[in-house]
Formats: sequence, structure tokens, C-alpha cells
Amino acid sequence: MFSFVEKNKTAVQVVLGLVSLGLVVGVGLTGYSAMEDGESYLAKVGQTRITPRELAEAIGNRAIPNEMKPMVLEQLVKKQLLLEQASLLHLKVSDDQIRDAIAAIPDFQENGKFSPKRYQDLLAAQQMTPLTFQQRVRDDLSSSHVLAGFSSGIQSTAVTEYMAKLLGEKREVAMLQISPAAFMSQVTVSDAEVKKYYDSHQAEFKSPEMARLEYLVFSQQELAKAISVSPDDVQKYFDAHKAELTGEERKASHILITLAKDAKPEAKKAAQAKADAILLELKANPVRFAELAKKESQDPGSAANGGDLGFFARGAMVKPFDEAAFKLKKGEISAVVASDFGLHIIRLDDVRSKTFAEVQPGVEQKLKLEKVSQSFQSKAEKFNDLVYQEASSLKPAAEAFKLLVKQSDWITRAAAKDELLNNEKLREAAFSDDVLKKKHNSEAIEVAPGTLVSVRVIEAKPAQAQKLEAVSAGIIAKLKQEKALKLAVDEGTKKLAELKKGGADTLTWPAPQAMLRMGQSAVPEAQVKDIFRVSADKLPAYAGAEVKGQGFALFKVVQATPAPALDAGLRRQMSESMVQMYGQVELASYLQALKSQIKVDYKLKASNLE
Repeated sequence: MFSFVEKNKTAVQVVLGLVSLGLVVGVGLTGYSAMEDGESYLAKVGQTRITPRELAEAIGNRAIPNEMKPMVLEQLVKKQLLLEQASLLHLKVSDDQIRDAIAAIPDFQENGKFSPKRYQDLLAAQQMTPLTFQQRVRDDLSSSHVLAGFSSGIQSTAVTEYMAKLLGEKREVAMLQISPAAFMSQVTVSDAEVKKYYDSHQAEFKSPEMARLEYLVFSQQELAKAISVSPDDVQKYFDAHKAELTGEERKASHILITLAKDAKPEAKKAAQAKADAILLELKANPVRFAELAKKESQDPGSAANGGDLGFFARGAMVKPFDEAAFKLKKGEISAVVASDFGLHIIRLDDVRSKTFAEVQPGVEQKLKLEKVSQSFQSKAEKFNDLVYQEASSLKPAAEAFKLLVKQSDWITRAAAKDELLNNEKLREAAFSDDVLKKKHNSEAIEVAPGTLVSVRVIEAKPAQAQKLEAVSAGIIAKLKQEKALKLAVDEGTKKLAELKKGGADTLTWPAPQAMLRMGQSAVPEAQVKDIFRVSADKLPAYAGAEVKGQGFALFKVVQATPAPALDAGLRRQMSESMVQMYGQVELASYLQALKSQIKVDYKLKASNLE
């Protein structure tokens, strides 16, 4: 919540950062493509299918890189595993629980009370029915029943102190890279070596089958361009959805008196008395807020700045703080507010939000899309029929729907430069016999929600082997790089061995840099471990490792600074965060175990499995 978590200066901040990663654990797929075998799902958990549409909805129908999609899919798989387990354990969620959970969501409230109208309006804005939303809430509550217990527990003081010392140690390290570039002049490549490499790597030198396409895009976005909405409709929608459209943010300052959850009554009484006394001073003289924050606040991240927390959106702070801050008027000071962090006194410094002019274009587009969506399905069927019936040309469909026939760059079966065409099902259609050889239009293929594309091949090139003369320069460069890389690694390994044996250090080292065991660093994790594995009893100390494809990295540890002592507040927060972190590890193991009990079938083609 507060800035001391963000500055990454102690082991506490490192652990808190680890916890914030949550459950995002990749599936191990570095490439992503659409379904295979013509089946309309990406994965199946038990008997439940996860479809492309569900994946699109999970990312808000936004465009994301293909390599990110397996991670999103894995999160959907994990969610379904938890739901399957909840069902097996007969963990039921009652209608009353769902009703209470929805009523407690701040976005559905007005003046602190649930608003049926606001509820209906917000769901309509997301094109979601109440039944769909209620099922999502039911699923979330079911999952939470299974998850209960994975973030609770007690962490020993000894382990907390050990982790603080381990993670908080700082080392000053000079880093020297032995690069292949320094050895390039020493290597040569013969004609025989080039020929040998060429003959044994024929697949590398085969240009793939390629095609150039003309294509039509039929989408809700395109249809919306021809739709008009009145200024009155835009204003009416804005007035009804002002809160979510303007994205109100608030700037606040606070004075924090830390107080542990399990504090004894006398500690609670003392903290409350101190907070009340500060509030009394502020009521008498509000202009002293910054002065008192610097003097009395126990938030190390904001106290030096007069308690300034900057701008934040609703929901960014812990709930009691958030609710209090969003009830204040500009310049107003709150009563004492209790949260898990302690006791706060909050002053609202500023309020900012988007203007009507800023959101007007987006509102207009949304209303246009809503109008189009009502008739899109029937028009899409007509579009598909027309490109099929007039199979020898895209022009009839283009004229009928007032669309522009576009042309692509060269595409292969594996990839297309144009992201719109970089869809596996579409590429498969383009290289099918009917489209490639017979020159027919493809069917209208959904490449994204609400977007159909039909393609036609205008030019094709078969796969063919490249001649040695055309690729020899590239082979020579590759073999030279490999030889120079080996020389660099050999030289680095030799230098490190000499330094570790106490040999003279004649190298020219750059200025050392501060490094934490788990802080942000450009150095790979394995090498950081090597650096901190070196004993600091006798300095300088040396470490080193091969850097894949780049040579050899040498490290000279010139200073080691022990971790700073933890105060009571940071020790408590670190202990709690470690409990959460261990809970995440246990949860990851639990989910892996569930996969051995509940069958998970991935319908993905992966370019690489790690």
C-alpha cells in the first residue's frame, strides 16, 4: 500500500514484491495457436471446455501478443480445476451468499447502499446479463472455499530474521564481460566447413511456401462507422455512467500510527490516544498537517513528504482507507480510520477525473457498436454466404457491404506480418487446396470477436531450397561467432580459475554496482546466486559464469553490507508476507496435484515446450 513497499531497499520489499506476483505461473508454452482437429476449444478440464471466446472475454476482448495467451489460458485452467474440486468436495454456495457478495461490491452502491439500477446499468454496459454475472460470483465464491487456508499460518521469528538477513544483504560488485567480439579476428572458417554445415542443415536453407492475399474484413467496428448516434444519446449515457467513465482519482495525504492486528489492549489504547491527540491538533490548526505527518507518521514511505500518497483510483487502497478517502471533500480531514496497517488520519488534497469531451468519442463508439451488435449476426451470415456463392472474387461482397479489398504482404503457413492475418485457422484456409490451387475465396473466418475475414490468393511461391552461394555469407558469420564464443568462454573460465587461486588481478574493472540477492538486476538469477554464494570473509572475492551466446561474465565482490535490522512493524509485515508467499507455493503444488486427479487436455499447438 505504502511507498516503502515500492522502493526495494530491504528484504521486506523483496518478499512483498514476490507475494504480489500471485498465482501467475506459466504453462510452459512459448508459442500459441488456435484449435487443432477443428474442435472449438483450447483446453478441457474434466468435462468442461475452455473456448477461444472465454479466453477473449478473460482479456476483455483486447488484442494481446500470442505468446501471452497460454498464460491466460493456464489461469482459466487453474480456475476450472478449483471449481471441479469444489464440486467434488460438495462445497455449495447459497443464493443468499451470492446476493450478499454482489450487494457488497462498491461499484454497485450509491450512498453506501446497493442500487439495483446501478447494478443493471453497469452489467448492460459490459453486455452481460445478471444471470451470467451471478454465475461468475458463484464460481469465485466456490473457488475461494477451496483456496481458504493457503494464505494463513504462523511464521517463526527465527525464520523471519534469517530471511531478512539473507535477502537484505547488499554487495558491491564489479562486472566484466569477456565478449566473442574480442576474438573474432582470431578465427577463420574454411570452404569445407561451410559446405559441411550447409549439407547437414538443409532444412535451415529452405524458403517456405508463401502466398500473397487479397482479403475483406467484415467487423462490427467497420459497420459502426456508418452508424450515427445523437448528441442527446451520448449525453444521456454519460450521465448514467459518469463514475466509471470519468475514472475519478483522488490525491490524499495521511498520518499513520502503526498497530498490529494482535496488539494487546494497552497498545491499542496508547495508539488510539496518540491518533486522537494528533487529530485534535489538526482540528485546531489544519495547516500543520504536513508538519505533523513528518514528525508523527510511522509510514516511512510518505512521512518525509508530509504524508503525501499521490493520486490513486477507487479500490487501490485497503478498504477502510479507500472508503474514508472517497467520502471526503477536497481539503477535508477524516476522523481516525482503522485498517490492517494501523490508525490513519487522512486529508483529501485533490480530485481529478476525465471530462465529457475526453470520453465522448469512446461513448459514441460504444453506442454505435451496441446498435450494430443487434444485427451483426444476420449480416455476418449474409457476408459468409456471398463470399461462398461468388467464390471467384471478393468484389461482389465488397460492393454489397461497402468494404475495401485489401492486399497482404507475403505470408507463410507459420506466420503473417499483419496481425489480423496471423491467425492459424485463417492461414490454414489460405493454403488449403480450394483457396491456394483453385483460387476460390475462403470462408469467412472469425479472427477476433466480432471480426470476420475472407481471403483469396493472388500470388503463390512453392517451397524451395536456397543455393549455397546465396547463404554462404550467413554460414560463415555463424561459424565465426561460434568459434569466437568458445574462445571467450575458455578465456573467462581460465581467468576465473586463476583469480580464485590468488593470482594477480591485472584486469581493468568498471566501477562496482550495488546488488541485492533478489532485487531488480540485469544479471541473470543463476549468476546472482553465484555472486552471493562467494564467501565475504575475504574480499575481493570472484565469481563468474558463461552467458549463453554472449561470452563469459566475471564478477568481483569488493564489499558486503549486512542487512539492516528490522523494526517491529516491518518484521510483522515481512512475516505476514512470507506466510502468504509460502501459501502461494503450497497452492501451486496443490493445483499440480489436482491435474493428476482431474484430466486436463490442452488443444494447443506449441512452437516449443520447455
